[in-house]
Amino acid sequence: MIYNQNHKTFAASYLESMKKLPFFTLLVLVLLFTSCGNTKYHYHFERGRMVDFTTGEWILNRPYTNYNEERINKIAYREFKKILDDSLIPVKEVKTEDLLPVRLAFDPSAEELAGIKAATGKDFLINVESNMIKNEMGSFAHTPAMGSTVKTNEAGIKIKIYNLNTREIISESSVTGTAKVTKSTGDKNWDYVHNAETISMQGLIKLIRRYKKYGITK
Repeated sequence: MIYNQNHKTFAASYLESMKKLPFFTLLVLVLLFTSCGNTKYHYHFERGRMVDFTTGEWILNRPYTNYNEERINKIAYREFKKILDDSLIPVKEVKTEDLLPVRLAFDPSAEELAGIKAATGKDFLINVESNMIKNEMGSFAHTPAMGSTVKTNEAGIKIKIYNLNTREIISESSVTGTAKVTKSTGDKNWDYVHNAETISMQGLIKLIRRYKKYGITK
């Protein structure tokens, strides 16, 4: 009986506190926790969906991106670290016998792969590319003064993994995330959307997690 009374008291207090929140703040919280931001993701594995992550040492190259390299690098490292643990090494931390370029090529030739192998002694190279394609809306799509409009936010992500021992690409994947909203005069609905930067980050996370889902891990 005491438990039930306490539970009812807590519930009542929680509801009362929610009532005191400004309407806009409450609306944003609801959208953040329940909305996918009108975004659809389309995945494609050109090759190598099931990668064996159980052996060797893996270099994570600096990402290729058209906006925030540091943020994309942190996401890529964090998510691949969950798969590879201590076998993953950021390129800037790799000890080498010879000098390496500041950023390794995204599509390295066989000769370049051989050079990376000779300089580092590592076994695999992971390349990440994450770019904003379109960013026509903010977080909320606005209604036009006249007629109708179609606005699109879009980002594309690619991952390529190379075997430095065989000098071959072993996996190539991509994901495109698109948020599209049509608004017409008189439309009073609130349409929450992800901007292109958010789509790029979320798409990268989702794509790497597919490697964890389908790959062979320790």
